[in-house]
Amino acid sequence: MTDSKDQKTTITLEPGQVAVVLGMEDGQISRQLFASPEVDAMLDDEHSDIPFHYFLASAFLVRLDQDEDFASDLAEWYDERLQGEAGRREDQS
Repeated sequence: MTDSKDQKTTITLEPGQVAVVLGMEDGQISRQLFASPEVDAMLDDEHSDIPFHYFLASAFLVRLDQDEDFASDLAEWYDERLQGEAGRREDQS
């Protein structure tokens, strides 16, 4: 049997994209932020502004890290939206 922590998945980002990767390790949320080479180059260039989408992803991760209720509040909000969508689809049928 292979330990799941040894298995890796590769993601390919399109030019200009960033990715937030969330996982669970020992009951704790793990988080990583990845940037495409183009975004990395912009971050390395001291004359460039931080791309908004990178800033937004970073802010999301900071909020997730610093606000204990944020993850559960976000999950509850999303679940409410899904329930609302499901209700609208049933009404249309």
